Amino acid sequence: MSFTLEGNDCMPPISGGYLIVYKDTTELTVVSVPSPNYTADRYRDSVSDNYDSIEDYEGNKFNIIVTSSNVGVDWTVEIDSLDESLMGRIRVEYHANEF
Repeated sequence: MSFTLEGNDCMPPISGGYLIVYKDTTELTVVSVPSPNYTADRYRDSVSDNYDSIEDYEGNKFNIIVTSSNVGVDWTVEIDSLDESLMGRIRVEYHANEF
């Protein structure tokens, strides 16, 4: 079984930030959120992204894509698992760094 969690925040990460992926109350991984390119004139030139992939001790695979731009942060967490109950147990939190 595979499923995808998506989210966003409409505030641009001035100094970057990080995503925390949790399973129940256990922190699985922390992924860096890059700062966008603020010197760009166009949206597409301001985009920065980060990709990370992990496998937990139960064999669940997580592919995480984080994109930041001058209009905010978007993230996608793709999960491959044999455990169908995992869908309701995963959550993602975004934390922007202080200015």
